[in-house]
Amino acid sequence: MRLRLQLTLVFGAFIAVILSAVAASVYLLTERSLSAGVADRAESALAEITSGESTIAEGLQKLPSNTYYQILIVGAERRPETVAQIRSGVSYSNFSNSNLVTTLSDSALQTLLEEGEVAASVTLNDESVRLMARLGRIDFPAQGRAFQAAFLVGIPVSLMNATLDQLQRDLMLTVLVAFLFFALGVWLLSERVLGPLKNVTEAAGHVSGSDLSRRVPVPHNRDEIRDLAVSINHMLDRLQESFETQRRFTADASHELRTPVTAIGGHVSYLLRRTHPTADQLDSLEVIQREAERMAKLVNDLLELARADAGFTVDLEPMNLVEVAETVRKEVAPVAKGANVTVSSRTPLAEVHGDPTRLKQVVLNLVQNAINAGAENVNITISVERHQVRLEVLDDGSGIPPEALPHLFDRFFRVDGARSGRGNGSGLGLAIVKWLVQQHGGTVEVESRLGEGSVFTVLLPAADTRLPGEPGARATLVEGLKTWTRG
Repeated sequence: MRLRLQLTLVFGAFIAVILSAVAASVYLLTERSLSAGVADRAESALAEITSGESTIAEGLQKLPSNTYYQILIVGAERRPETVAQIRSGVSYSNFSNSNLVTTLSDSALQTLLEEGEVAASVTLNDESVRLMARLGRIDFPAQGRAFQAAFLVGIPVSLMNATLDQLQRDLMLTVLVAFLFFALGVWLLSERVLGPLKNVTEAAGHVSGSDLSRRVPVPHNRDEIRDLAVSINHMLDRLQESFETQRRFTADASHELRTPVTAIGGHVSYLLRRTHPTADQLDSLEVIQREAERMAKLVNDLLELARADAGFTVDLEPMNLVEVAETVRKEVAPVAKGANVTVSSRTPLAEVHGDPTRLKQVVLNLVQNAINAGAENVNITISVERHQVRLEVLDDGSGIPPEALPHLFDRFFRVDGARSGRGNGSGLGLAIVKWLVQQHGGTVEVESRLGEGSVFTVLLPAADTRLPGEPGARATLVEGLKTWTRG
């Protein structure tokens, strides 16, 4: 997951949690305040009615809207003493809009008798109601009489629920909008903050072993990203200096070694041809000759890698890959150590743009590796596909361990055991193969199974794909067919 997206999600989730907590607090406080406010209004109106501070009509007008109320005449002078007296009371129809007393339980009414007031949650007409009741006295001045009465007020819970539901919707919408705006702000701000870091990453990704001269851009802001860019550039300076020193040493050492190795090989050849050494001397001279040839190959490989590090490129020209494979087969046959090397191709012409000498070196290295691995049969297969030419070198050698395959084309990498025991290689051949194939715009891959063999696959762009409509393509094909027929 990208760092920009991580920052947006983390900070967005953080602000969402905070906003949700604030919204929940607002909702709970509002619910408590609303409940307390409605209850206080009802209790205040009820207290004024029972105390005689205001008339019944005035007190009822102070109740919240849609409130249920009932006044029961429960006695003449004395307060009621039993629950039955309250239940049998006469409803004062002028100031009653519901029969609330039936919803109260006997225990609630008993509390009303003992304490003079009671509050309970009841259900009226399938609706939750908060019911409050008080005992008091009603005076009738015209008649000169007073009666004991029970005053009951019921506040529907829906009065508060509607307001709370609307508040809940408003809070959720506010949290969502705030989260979106905050996340958008973090996304845009992170782009500005991480933009220089992205430029540094992209520039660092273009630095390669063949080109260490590139440097990452240094931001103008004096922050940690600037320090990182400066540190990377200093590291690249040191790497480039070390790499150049190593490359110069490799090239100079290879050139210096080439002359004495050539001299040793020449003198050994002279001694073998012009003198008559004894059997022991002959063995020693042959050992010296083999080691001189191996040293000469190592020096040449080091020179190839020095050219690769220096940015050396190959000269490309139209060429027939089948002819290169046939040339390698003929050269290897006398020194194949009994291995059978064959070339298979469905067509006599497999034209690519390449350097014949370099591609010959590629095929020769792959074939020699197969022979050194103990293969008895090595088959070079060439096929022309839609836009590329496929060259495969198959062998029935001992195979390569799976853990060695990812490192097979690394410099100086040698496989322990089966693949290296007979070749005494330097570990540079396949690295050179990979570099030469890449110089031709191609790729090289390997598949192997222990005890069964290996197959190296080289894919090169077909010549007609790279230069469509080339006038000489047909003439080359005709000449190739003639050569194939004569062969």
